[in-house]
Amino acid sequence: MEYSVFLLAAGFGTRLRPLTLHRPKPLLPLLGFPMVQYAVTWLRQHGHDRIIVNAHHLWEHVAAWSEREGLGLQVELPDILGTGGGLKAARDQLAEEFLVWNGDIVCDINPNALLSECPVGGASMALRYSSDLKKTTKLLVNDEGIVQRIGDVCVADNAPNLPSSPDGLHFTGIHAMTRESLKHIQEGFQCVVRSSYKELVQQEKVRSIRHEGCWFDTGLPKEYFEANMSALRGEIPLSFDPWEKADDRFDDSFVHHEANIEGSLVQSIVGAKAHVSRDAQLHRCIVWDSVEVPAGVYKDGIFFDGGFLSIGEEE
Repeated sequence: MEYSVFLLAAGFGTRLRPLTLHRPKPLLPLLGFPMVQYAVTWLRQHGHDRIIVNAHHLWEHVAAWSEREGLGLQVELPDILGTGGGLKAARDQLAEEFLVWNGDIVCDINPNALLSECPVGGASMALRYSSDLKKTTKLLVNDEGIVQRIGDVCVADNAPNLPSSPDGLHFTGIHAMTRESLKHIQEGFQCVVRSSYKELVQQEKVRSIRHEGCWFDTGLPKEYFEANMSALRGEIPLSFDPWEKADDRFDDSFVHHEANIEGSLVQSIVGAKAHVSRDAQLHRCIVWDSVEVPAGVYKDGIFFDGGFLSIGEEE
C-alpha cells in the first residue's frame, strides 16, 4: 500500500512536560478525545484514508491507537529519526505525492488545496500570517507563491533579506511533498527543512498556500489548556462532534457520558471513566480520561495521569 499521508507522532513533546511524560503529545485529549483524532477525521473527510503514523516516544501508546484506527505504523527505534529521517525511512511506502501532517496541530487546512500546489519533484507549504513571530521562523514568498526564504537556513538565489518587523508569514507544520524531493535527505536523524527544503528552496521548487482559518499550536501547557477552553466555548471548528458523547445534564461543561461526577463543575472538561469525588469543586479544569479527582477546590488546571498541574506552574 502507498500512503498518501505521513502523520507525525514521534516527538518527545518536551515543552509540554510533565503532561507528555505519560502520553505522547498527539494523544493528549482535546474536549475528551485525542488531538490527533481530529486530524485523522479531517483527512478522511477529504479523501485521505491511507495514513501512516510514525512513533518513538511512548510508542506503544501510538501503536495501540493506530491499530484501533486502522492506520499504518512506523516505529522508530532505538533512536528517533526527526522529521526528515522519518520520511526517508518511509519513502518506499509513500505515494508519489503525499501530505506531511503534524498530529498535535488542530487546524482546518485544506489538504487537497495543498497537494494541488505541489510542483513536480518539489513541495508545498501551508503558511499563516502572525503579528508576533518571536517563537517561529519567518518566511518570504514572492508574488507567485514561491517560497524564497525560510529564515536564514533555506535561501533562494537573489532572495531579499528578511525584514526586521515582528510580523509576517510562518510555517504551519503542514505541507505536501513528492517522493523525489526526499532524495536530498540522508539516512538517520534529519530535519526535513535543513535537508530537503534547503535544496528545494534554492531550486525554487517550494510553493505555498495561505491559510487564514483555524490553527492551534499546543506546544506549552498553557496553550494546550487554552485550546481546550476555546473548544469548550465552541470557538474551534472540529472535524467531528465530541458532544455526541457528552452527558447533557451539564450546561457549561463537557462531561463524557462514561464519567462519574459526584462533585461540582464550572466550565470544565471531564473525560471518559474519570471520577470527580463528592467534595471536589472544579472551575475551568481539564480532567483526562480514567483519572481520579480527589476532594478539594481546583481552578485553572489539568488533572492528568501524573497528578494535577496548575497552568501557572509552567511559566
